Amino acid sequence: MSDREWERVQEMAFTSWVNSVLDKRGNVQKIKDVSVDLSNGVRLIYFLESVSGKRFPKKFDLDPKTRILCVQNLHLAMLFVDHDLGVKIHGVAAEEFVDNNKKMILGFLWTLYRKYRIQVISEGDKSSEEGLLAWVKKTTDGYAGVNITNFKASFKDGCAYLALTHKYDPSLFQYQDYQGKDQIERLNAAFDFAEKHLGIPRLLEAEALSKGQCDERSIVLYTSLFFHAFRAKEERDAAAANQNALANKLAALEKSLAGEKMSHEELMRQKKELEDALNQIRRKNDERNQRIADVQSKIDDTLRCIDDERMAKIDLEARISRTEKEKAILELKLAETLDENEHLRNKLAEDKKRAEAEQAGLALLRSHIGFEITDIAKWQSFMDEPDVVPYTKAAVNLNPELQSLSYVEQAKRLGSRVDSENKGLEQYLKKKEDDLKNANAPKKRVK
Repeated sequence: MSDREWERVQEMAFTSWVNSVLDKRGNVQKIKDVSVDLSNGVRLIYFLESVSGKRFPKKFDLDPKTRILCVQNLHLAMLFVDHDLGVKIHGVAAEEFVDNNKKMILGFLWTLYRKYRIQVISEGDKSSEEGLLAWVKKTTDGYAGVNITNFKASFKDGCAYLALTHKYDPSLFQYQDYQGKDQIERLNAAFDFAEKHLGIPRLLEAEALSKGQCDERSIVLYTSLFFHAFRAKEERDAAAANQNALANKLAALEKSLAGEKMSHEELMRQKKELEDALNQIRRKNDERNQRIADVQSKIDDTLRCIDDERMAKIDLEARISRTEKEKAILELKLAETLDENEHLRNKLAEDKKRAEAEQAGLALLRSHIGFEITDIAKWQSFMDEPDVVPYTKAAVNLNPELQSLSYVEQAKRLGSRVDSENKGLEQYLKKKEDDLKNANAPKKRVK
């Protein structure tokens, strides 16, 4: 098949496909030429939304009057295909649609057709083209002359397409009536039946297909239309079955209603009873809700009291903890004060003993000094009356410094020394007495 023939097949198939999708949307004009009628992007965007089931996310011009507005619409459509639908189409830009590049536009539609019409086909563990071939093989199983192995050779004798058409509706014709006819006749019959009863356009030429001159993509595309025709019939049959089931239920309900003997007054009475019961239930429910609200309010109050008590307890525990710490500190200070008092008492006792010993020593010293003063006084009196006391050995023990002096000078020197010693002793005794008074005086407590 030439490229021109392949374009013809694609154009017919995709025009039919796009229109079938736009029909479901409603209020959208059909296309006649895929290379011209999609050039402003509006119907292309409607088609993409309907075929994908996704909302177009961008605003676009519904009535573009200039080339740049058309290009903008189509550019948004290309972004939608790439980002939202996840379909990668290389080499097709917005300008291809505006410039009516039929070959590029058909390539774009073929990529979408494979995604939404061929790749969705599955049979067993196979999908896409392999799944389509497996589905044809399963559907035509048992038909004489049908041997499905590949798309290139298994469809050129017309038996496969006849079998698919007969399987779709066995009342259309007798399959065995065409066993003795040639390939072209069988193909033309299959194409006619498919177009008239299945809504599948005649895309292939019988002569070219019988000679193996059709492109395999054209055969795949045409065969996929049978798959979707069968699926549409199954959906219609399922919808009809559901409709019949609903109709049967409706009829049974109407029959049940017709069979009721209850009067209108009885129904009204029962309605009134039900309304009264419902109102009573509502009142009880309101009362119950009010009780629940009261209980909840009391619970809230109790919880608040518990929280207040818990906070008070925490505060009290903190204060007790502080008090215990202060008590421990005071006990420690008291112990230190008692130890200090004990130490002071011991020191005072020692000082008192030492003072008593010093006082006794001082008294003894005072006594001795008194004796010495008495002796000196006597000596001085003797010196004052030298004639009365003869010179004796009393001066024998004098200091050698005094021995060289006369008796009068010795007496004066000794008297002066005694007076000096007496004054020093008096001062010493007075200081010791003052110290004893200060030691015995009570001391002030230091806080």
